[in-house]
Amino acid sequence: MSHAGQTALVVEDDDDISELLVQVLEGLGLTVVSAGTGEEAVAAVRERRPDLVTLDLSLPDLDGTDVCRRIRGFSDAYIIMVTGRDSEVDRLVGLEVGADDYLVKPFSPRELEARASALLRRPRAGAAAADQPSGGEEPPSGEELREGGGLVL
Repeated sequence: MSHAGQTALVVEDDDDISELLVQVLEGLGLTVVSAGTGEEAVAAVRERRPDLVTLDLSLPDLDGTDVCRRIRGFSDAYIIMVTGRDSEVDRLVGLEVGADDYLVKPFSPRELEARASALLRRPRAGAAAADQPSGGEEPPSGEELREGGGLVL
């Protein structure tokens, strides 16, 4: 499945791993940009508004969990933590601070491809909220909305 028109941000300070991540994501049809530090990553998310972010936890300036928290403050981009930290505590903390998925290094490029594709097939939180009728809108033709969320066709 091609994800043409969508953008990914790779946040990784190891050039070899960054290159591999870029290749995998470009293979999905994504436009990919890279950042080597946490500060660069936060700025890139603000500027480029990527659909997907791969995020290493061990960055030279900020911890990846701090970067994830900061990104979550203003973005609903999917975040996959791709890191060498493999303890259960690290995985739980990563997911609790806002990551959508967690992949431990060394990783299979095919598994990253599958996980990224699975996330990108789902509607993002911002898109889902934008699709909800607001107070003054009529429900789509043939549907009736009832108080309490019941939908009658």
